[in-house]
Amino acid sequence: MRLLFGLLAITALLSSCSVEDREIPTLVVGQDFTDSNVRLVTVDTFTVKLTTFKFDSINTSTSNRLLVGSYYDDFFGRVSSQSYFELSAINYTIPSDAELDSIALILGYDGYFYNDTTQLAEINVYRLLEEVSAEDDVFYNTSQLTFDTVPVVTRRFFPEPTGEDSLHIQIPLAFGRELFDLIQENDINSDREVREKLKGFTLRPSNEENTAVIGFSRDPEITRLRFFYSIPGEFEDDEEAFDLFINQNTGLPRAFNQIQSDVTGMLLDTLTDQEINLPSELSGNFSFIQSGVGHATRIEFPTLTDIGQIPGTGTILDAILEIKPPVTSYNDNLPIRDSLNVQIVDQNNVITETIVNGNGAVFARINEANSEFNDIFYQIPLVTYLDQELAQIPEVEDAVIIYPKNYNQTVDRIVLQGAGSSDFEAKLILTYAIYDE
Repeated sequence: MRLLFGLLAITALLSSCSVEDREIPTLVVGQDFTDSNVRLVTVDTFTVKLTTFKFDSINTSTSNRLLVGSYYDDFFGRVSSQSYFELSAINYTIPSDAELDSIALILGYDGYFYNDTTQLAEINVYRLLEEVSAEDDVFYNTSQLTFDTVPVVTRRFFPEPTGEDSLHIQIPLAFGRELFDLIQENDINSDREVREKLKGFTLRPSNEENTAVIGFSRDPEITRLRFFYSIPGEFEDDEEAFDLFINQNTGLPRAFNQIQSDVTGMLLDTLTDQEINLPSELSGNFSFIQSGVGHATRIEFPTLTDIGQIPGTGTILDAILEIKPPVTSYNDNLPIRDSLNVQIVDQNNVITETIVNGNGAVFARINEANSEFNDIFYQIPLVTYLDQELAQIPEVEDAVIIYPKNYNQTVDRIVLQGAGSSDFEAKLILTYAIYDE
């Protein structure tokens, strides 16, 4: 298939009917179109195949967020996230006359939440029994470390991720006094020595709650284990503090999130391997996306080569994929994002490249033309991808996948209507220029 050379000045508007032929009244072309009968064909009858698969694992140790919480989802089951992290200090110096007053784990909100924050939530703080150290220097959403069976403390609270700066969790003095004394007496002077006494914490939600998953920052300026102490003065005591925090400048992972969903007995229960694809026809005419856990939507166009049956020689001018989330699948507690990443995977669902066009990386973006009626859908420009597919010899079994930004540090989820949906089927709208020599 030849590419279109020259500048096309097209003044006619195209409607998205199934097939439309239209003569081009105004056209400035290169040599390939000289003395040719040029027409536009708009086709939206190509088959769009949607399937769901699940990545075996996602790197969560590169995240800037501690993600903690749990909720129940009609499509994705019990969704939960548990954080693990170790602590260190800039220097290990506490005045010899300091008197410990209190200890608090201060978790700075970073503004992220998913699901209902009006319900009472619970965080259990456990002491780690093994160091935050990965064999390959990476922790995944499936990773876990052993921790004590009894929590150091349990904190029940109403999350306020956008209304408060931080959540304060009071730590029992008996738990932290030994560590404070050892630092004060210069028996602990390094990160290694502090890990011998305190390997770190894990923050675990209640397995029964249906509240929200909350994001806390790893920034040492707002998230830290703080020892409040006072130094006796002649007239009044001086109040000071000593902080342990998550050191993000070591080059090694010091924290990660274990993110999972229990879909036992549900539609997604069969996705036990990354190479398994669940067709939308077998999942209620839906396809699914879920950050953190690893679900993604795979999109294929099995009848694309039928374009060769259109008489004449031509080229793709425009190609837009439209896919729609059901109105009932999202709300203020379960929002959908304005844009999604678009990439290519091979037959084993391994990401191979990002789709780009003249404007850079391609994204799926929401069209809100009728948003007041909740009639929103995603549009994805796919000209460069389809040109690449049609040019491949031999054909390869790759596909487009879409998933949210911040895929490794959120639990954002999206439900999409697939083939057979009575409301809205995924649709590829292709504009094709044909010239007969």
